[in-house]
Amino acid sequence: MNPSWTQTIQRTARDALFLLYPPQCPLCEIRLHSSQSSLICPKCLKELERQEPPWCVRCGESFLSKGAHAQASGHEQTRDLCERCGTQRVPFEWARAFGPYEGRLAQLIQLYKYGGERALARLLASLLHELLQAEGFTQEIDGITFVPMSRKRRRERGFNQAELLARRLGQLIQAPVFSALLKTKETEPQEALSRAERLKNLQGAFAARGRARCERVLLVDDVYTTGATVRECAQALKAGGYEHVYVLTVARTPAPPLQAQDQRRMEADNVDAR
Repeated sequence: MNPSWTQTIQRTARDALFLLYPPQCPLCEIRLHSSQSSLICPKCLKELERQEPPWCVRCGESFLSKGAHAQASGHEQTRDLCERCGTQRVPFEWARAFGPYEGRLAQLIQLYKYGGERALARLLASLLHELLQAEGFTQEIDGITFVPMSRKRRRERGFNQAELLARRLGQLIQAPVFSALLKTKETEPQEALSRAERLKNLQGAFAARGRARCERVLLVDDVYTTGATVRECAQALKAGGYEHVYVLTVARTPAPPLQAQDQRRMEADNVDAR
């Protein structure tokens, strides 16, 4: 069949589907036009929250967030680093998030992660791509990996949201995507745990899979909360031979105020490192 005829038939079929089953924006339920390339309406796309500078050059925590203000209240903040990154070892080169975990962006992630809307991976990956380009980080990356899930959790959810994001992003920046990590133990869901409980819950939960595939690897996840997950993953990657680890997430929650026990643990870590 002539290629032009094939394209015409495909376009006609697509237009017919739009007429019979008009798609809606998953956030506001307004009808989407057939010519629209995005999976959400222009209004909601414009309302997606973005992380605003200035931010910590290491972990990406915005100095404008409530958490950063709370940390800075009893500590003179350095020009480039937040208090936590300025007083502890960090196993990654940098971490960045497209925006704060709130409003439309949080809704979108919840639909993707818990509502089973896997098609949203394409949109969310495009946001990650936009961030990488804006920061000029694309050329720093040799390969992409993702936070793994246990077999039990994957069966329950049906997919690994971080893996889908990583694979879509790999297509956009033409970088190899591979599974570099294993989940070595079953852990409790992080959502209901405190920061201290999250740290304990994830200790020793990840290990590198096989030999390092590259020197500079990008670790992808959906949300950066306390940073416990990506820190453990980055440590495992470093132990597995990856020299430079970078972290990219769609969203992040504001860092909680630095507690006294956190400060004592960090000071002990720094003593051990010396």
